Amino acid sequence: MNALIEKHTPKLLNAMVDVRNFETRLAQLNDWWGKITLIGKINSHNVAPTILDDMARTQSKFGELQRKLTHNLLVENVQKLVLDNASKAQVAIDLLVRNLFERTADVGFLATDDDIRVFLAQAEPEPEQVRCIENRLREYVKKYSVYDEIAIFDAQGRLRAHLDPDNRIEGSDPLVAETLHSDRDYLETFRYSVLQAERCRSLIYSCKITETDQKNSRVLGVLCLCFRFEDEMRGIFADLLAAGDRGIIAILDAERRVIASSNEQLLPVDTRFPRSEAVGLVNFQGQDYIVNTRPGNGYQGYYGLGWRGQMMTRLDFAFGRAGDEQGGADYSEIIGQSDSFPPELKEIHKASVDINADLGLLVLNGKIASARQNAAEFMPVLEAIKQIGTDIAGIFAASVNSLQEVTVMSSHLNNAGFLASLAVNIMDRNLYERANDCRWWALTSAFRRNLAKTETSAAEKRQMCEILAYINALYTVYTNLYLYDAHGEIVAVSDATQTALIDSKADEASGCRTVLNNADSQHYGVSDFVPSRFYQGRHTYIYNAAVTDPAGNGRVVGGIGIVFDSEPQFSAMLREILPKEAGGAPLKNSFAAFTDRHGRILGLANHGHYRVGERLPLDESHFALKNGQTSSSLLRHEGANYVLGIAAGKGYREYKTADGYCNDVLAFVFIPL
Repeated sequence: MNALIEKHTPKLLNAMVDVRNFETRLAQLNDWWGKITLIGKINSHNVAPTILDDMARTQSKFGELQRKLTHNLLVENVQKLVLDNASKAQVAIDLLVRNLFERTADVGFLATDDDIRVFLAQAEPEPEQVRCIENRLREYVKKYSVYDEIAIFDAQGRLRAHLDPDNRIEGSDPLVAETLHSDRDYLETFRYSVLQAERCRSLIYSCKITETDQKNSRVLGVLCLCFRFEDEMRGIFADLLAAGDRGIIAILDAERRVIASSNEQLLPVDTRFPRSEAVGLVNFQGQDYIVNTRPGNGYQGYYGLGWRGQMMTRLDFAFGRAGDEQGGADYSEIIGQSDSFPPELKEIHKASVDINADLGLLVLNGKIASARQNAAEFMPVLEAIKQIGTDIAGIFAASVNSLQEVTVMSSHLNNAGFLASLAVNIMDRNLYERANDCRWWALTSAFRRNLAKTETSAAEKRQMCEILAYINALYTVYTNLYLYDAHGEIVAVSDATQTALIDSKADEASGCRTVLNNADSQHYGVSDFVPSRFYQGRHTYIYNAAVTDPAGNGRVVGGIGIVFDSEPQFSAMLREILPKEAGGAPLKNSFAAFTDRHGRILGLANHGHYRVGERLPLDESHFALKNGQTSSSLLRHEGANYVLGIAAGKGYREYKTADGYCNDVLAFVFIPL
C-alpha cells in the first residue's frame, strides 16, 4: 500500500473529493491571511514588525500541519479501500477453494460406487443397464447440484454413459488417457473439453475407477465430474457485491488471465493482467483502477490450480463523500475512549488547537501593543487574523473528526458486518454438503440390499460397518455414521469404538422419525441442535436420510444417520473469519458465535466463558434480523466497547431455500474498539 501511495499520490488525492475540499478551503483562508497581513503592513507603520513576523510563523506552522493532515487523510482513505477490497478478493477465492475441496472428495468416493463398478465390469452393457446407471447419476446430481455433467469411460477411453442427454459427447478427451496413466488420486482440469463442447471451458474432476479399493486393483475406467463453475461464481459475486457496488471481482488463473468476472462487459473473461504487486493502480481500457490481487489461503492442504481473487475499483468512484457514508451517526464519544483509531490524527487535532491558542495570545499581545502605539487601524487586522486562525482550526477539527467518525468508523462497521455475513455463508455452504452426503450414502446398494432382508446376518452387518468406516475416513467432518432398520434399531456404525450402539434404538431426538415415513430420495431430516448420546452428550446436528428397498416399491427399509462434528467445525469456521493479529492469531478480545433465533449458541470461537447451548446475552432485537440481511453497530458489552456485526443465513443453492428445511442461523462477530 505504501508503494501505491508514494507512486500515485497526485492521482489519489485528486480522486478524494473531501480532501480536495479541505485543501481548497485552507488555501482560500491562507490567501486571505496573506492579504490581511499585507494590509496591516501597509497601514500600520506604528506596530512592531515582530508581531506580524510571529503571525507569519504561526501561519507557517498551520501550513506544515496541513501537509501532515493531508497525508494522513490520504493514507487512511486508501487503507480503508485497500482493506475492504482485499477482503472481498480473498473471500472470493477462499470460498471457491473451499467448495472445490469438497469436489475432490466427491470424485474419489463416487469412483468407488459398486453400481458403477459392476456396470464397467461388463464388456458390452445392455441399453437398459446404461439407462439404469444414467438414472443413478441423475440421482447423484439431484443431491449434489453443483454438477451439470458426469461421464463414465471404460479403460479403453470409450464413453459408456453420461448424465446430460442434451450434451453430445463425441470422442474422448485427452484427460481420460491422462487420468488412466496417472498415479494421483484425482486430476483437476480447467480448459476447453469435448465433454462439454459448447462451452469455452469446463472445470472437470477425473478419477480412475478400479475393481476394488485395493491400491493395485485392476483399472475399469474413468469417472469425470463437471463442476458448474460459472453458476458458482455468479453466486459468490452476488454475495460479495452489494447493490450499487461499482467494483469488479474476478478470479485469475495461474497466468493472471481472467476466468470469471462479476462484470464481463467491463472486464471480459480472457483479459490478461501483468504480474504486479498485491495492490496497485492499473490503467485498464482508459480508466485508472485500484486493483487488489490475493492468492488463496488453501483449505486443509488443498490449493486447487493456483488461482487468485482480484478486486478492482475505478479510481474516480473509489472514495465516496464523507456525508454520504455517515448518515448522521455520532461516534465521537466512543472514538474518544478507543485505542484503535490512528493516534496521528488525534495529535494533529491537538496541535491545531495549540497553534490556534498561541495565535490567540499573539493577537492579544498585538492589541496591547496597538493600544500603546495608538495604532487603532491595526485592530481590525488582528481581529481578521484571529478569525482566520479559528476557521483554520475548525477545518482541521472537522477533517479529523470526519475521518475518524466516517472513514475509520465506517470501515470498522462494514468489516464487522462483512465478516458475520461470510461466517454464516460458510456455515450454510458446509451444511449443504452434509444434507447431500446423507441422501447419497442412503442409496448405497449394499445398504439397501441388506436392510431390505427380513434379518441381517453378522457378516452383512460387518460389511456395512466396513463401508461406513471407509466413507467416514474420507469425510472427516463426522464423528460417526450409523445405519438403522425400519424400526429404528441400529445395525452398523462407522466408529469401531461405538459398536455398543449396535442393536440399540436411535432415539427420537436423533431425527430418525423424520425419514422413516418418507421414501423420497430427495428428502432428508435433521435433528434439533440438542445434546446427543451419539456425540458424547454434546450439542450437534444429526442428518438423516431414508434407505429404501432396491425393488423399487417405495418401501422404507431403514435409514442412515450422520453425526456432524459440530464443536470443532463451527469453531474453526468462526475462528477463520475473525480479524487477525500480525502473527495470524485472532485479534485479542475479539470473538464470534453462531446462534439460533432464540439466541442459543450453536458455535463459538475465541471466548472463554460462554458455552454452546447457552443463550448469547444480547437484547432480543439482535436476533430478529431477516434472512439474508446484515447489520453492524457499536455495542457496550461486558464492560468493553465492540463493533458488532450480525448476519442472518439465507441458505445455499436449494439448501434451506427450496428443500423444505427451516432452521434460521445468525452469525455474530465482536471486534473490540
